[in-house]
Amino acid sequence: MIGPYAVAPAATYAIAHALWQGALVALVAALAFAALRRRSPALRHAVGLGFIAAAALLPIVTFVLYRRAHPPVQPVVDALGPVLIRGTGWLALAVPSIWLVGALALLVRQLGGWRQIMTLGRERAALPDAWRARVDVLRDALGISRPVELRAGLGGTPFTARAVRPVVWLPAPLWARLPVEQRDALLAHELAHVRRLDWIWNGAQCAIEAILWFHPAVWWLGRRVRQDREHACDDLAVAACGDAVALAEALSALERARSPELVLAARGGLLFERVSRLLAGTPAPTRVPLGLIALLALGLAGATRLALPHDMLVGLRVDASTRGPLTPGAYREITADAFRMQHRYRGHMDAQGRVHEIYEEDGVQRPIDPRVRAWLDELVAIDAR
Repeated sequence: MIGPYAVAPAATYAIAHALWQGALVALVAALAFAALRRRSPALRHAVGLGFIAAAALLPIVTFVLYRRAHPPVQPVVDALGPVLIRGTGWLALAVPSIWLVGALALLVRQLGGWRQIMTLGRERAALPDAWRARVDVLRDALGISRPVELRAGLGGTPFTARAVRPVVWLPAPLWARLPVEQRDALLAHELAHVRRLDWIWNGAQCAIEAILWFHPAVWWLGRRVRQDREHACDDLAVAACGDAVALAEALSALERARSPELVLAARGGLLFERVSRLLAGTPAPTRVPLGLIALLALGLAGATRLALPHDMLVGLRVDASTRGPLTPGAYREITADAFRMQHRYRGHMDAQGRVHEIYEEDGVQRPIDPRVRAWLDELVAIDAR
């Protein structure tokens, strides 16, 4: 069956476990970044993208495994026969609903930024031929074979967009005031984004961040990947122009204007860190955030000790020979696939009126304590309706 009652329990389970899974992925990523501190930022960027993909893949795997282990039952109450089948409780529906609202809100916002970029600059302002000529020279220096269009942009910073037919937008008033060497350095940085296909990687990253919007570790990992993306483009720009000081001065001169989410701009990343790296030539130290360790511990504790109330049951089947309390010769069998374990109860009353009961959790027999008795009494009340 496909529907909220079939999908919601598995989605809730996957979201709950994504908390510790994402924290673990980010913690391992932090250790990898520290080990790769003196390697190229392009390598760290590729490694970081791999960790972001892993953070997105693990909840999907968890979802599929849960669905296989807990096939859904029909979420209806059979009012005619002795069998009651109940579907997902309110909490299992609330968790994925909240997640879906947040994910859709971020995706709509990102698509709005993408649409704004797609429609930007339809009225192409005339730019000096010398600026367009420098694009071709630097494009050849960076080994870019496809054409790159140059347009006048808004705001105070150059930026790049599109993958198939890339476009570089230049802030014409500010651009005209910059020295030639600074223009070349900034333009080479933007063309480096084109060469590396960063528009695609950034778009995929934004989509994953929207899906895992609830996870602070994923946002931390995303910021770190964007930082290495800008560093990698800075390195390519310096290699093409041969002047790290000019790029550092140009970055310092740029107004830090805001751009839509999917835009790749020269101002991206931590500006002070980028300038320091260009001038000093040494990477900043990598620290493992203590918050990741705390989040991992809390996520593991929550996943292993999670005990939700009975109304969270995701597959409840009551097979009874009679409704309400047992009578001589009657039986009742209850199977409930709860959020963290399977509950099974079997009870019958013999001809002498003695009740024989067995209660199991994940196949292990347990005593029927007051908590279990209250749970059974409510199910009997439901069954009697």
